[in-house]
Amino acid sequence: MSKRFDGSQQALDLTSIHTDPDLVSQDIKVALNRKTNMEAVIKIIEENIPQLTSLNLSHNCIQRLDELSELVTKVPHLKALNLSHNDLKSEHELDKLKGLKLVELWLVRNPLCDLFKDPSSYVSAVCQKFPQLLKLDGNDLPPHIGFDVETPTTLPPCKVSQCDAELSVVFCLFHRYYSVYDSGDRQSLLGAYHDDALLSLTTPYNVQNPSRSGLREYFKDSRNLKRTKDSTMRFHLLKHKRLNVVALLNELPKTQHDITSFTVDVNAYTVSSRLICHTLIVVDDKSKESTRAFSRVFITVPAVNSGLCIINDQLFIRMATTEQISRAFVAPAPTPSSSPVPTLTAPQQEMLSTFSLKSGMKLEWSLKCLQDNEWDLNKAAHIFTQLKTAGKIPDVAFLK
Repeated sequence: MSKRFDGSQQALDLTSIHTDPDLVSQDIKVALNRKTNMEAVIKIIEENIPQLTSLNLSHNCIQRLDELSELVTKVPHLKALNLSHNDLKSEHELDKLKGLKLVELWLVRNPLCDLFKDPSSYVSAVCQKFPQLLKLDGNDLPPHIGFDVETPTTLPPCKVSQCDAELSVVFCLFHRYYSVYDSGDRQSLLGAYHDDALLSLTTPYNVQNPSRSGLREYFKDSRNLKRTKDSTMRFHLLKHKRLNVVALLNELPKTQHDITSFTVDVNAYTVSSRLICHTLIVVDDKSKESTRAFSRVFITVPAVNSGLCIINDQLFIRMATTEQISRAFVAPAPTPSSSPVPTLTAPQQEMLSTFSLKSGMKLEWSLKCLQDNEWDLNKAAHIFTQLKTAGKIPDVAFLK
């Protein structure tokens, strides 16, 4: 082993050690597929060259890697390991080495390499076991993107999201917003936007026949950057100031939204500025010609009086999938209203959240009940109980 060690590289080459002339001449056979022989080799490495960085065990008929699991603690600096031309039959053998921070590994000409359907599957499986790997079988791998955590880390306990406190006002804003939007008179949406609001509208890039598409009425205002290359046109299509934003919304086709299909996520929230980012994925317009769907991101900030107003609006409109169409408009649609979008005071927001939680009703139904009873919580609760007992509240009003 001393003869096979390169001190300048901290590398040990034990390739085909069972055929080593010095050992064969003394009638000694070191078979590394035997437990006692492999343990002896690892003990010598630990006692003499624990700083070893490269180990070549190719051409040794190795079938199992149980003893090599000791390398994780006894040779912690090992970076390169050559196990090519052996008899490893299962990728699970590699699990015994997962603690090694290898950057180079050779496995070629082992039966386990033939178990994968294609080279990419092979590379992916090995890299999952050795995430810091840079070379496999002598081939460079794409750079790894991740986090190297040296010691086990305990994540902090889960806390109630600050976003939860805002959900009631968020849902109310959306409910009223789309009630006005579907009314045909969108001018009242001016109250929902900040003075310096921005709006961008986008449709898919690869629509094959725009003239026959259900999106044709949206194309002229679409700011899809893959299609719109001119910087002047890109700037023109970005609507700035709330008057321009609402002017564009007024020009868009009339719609009917399925409020019950809304999926809303408050994915960013800051207490200091009350900056809230909402993502909506919902089914849009129900018409004879087409059913559309869209994703929308609202960024909202505190309104001057109370509640929230929209400062950034990103709207992506596409055709609905067959599954979305089949699920759309199953529940009765709310009556559109052109009344300005209202804002709720902090006590009203808290009352709405409490009433929805105790009644089990959706926020839009809870809001209507409170408004009909002049924001008297006890009166609203009494009326709710009477109507529920009489069976006059439809199932669609309740949270599933």
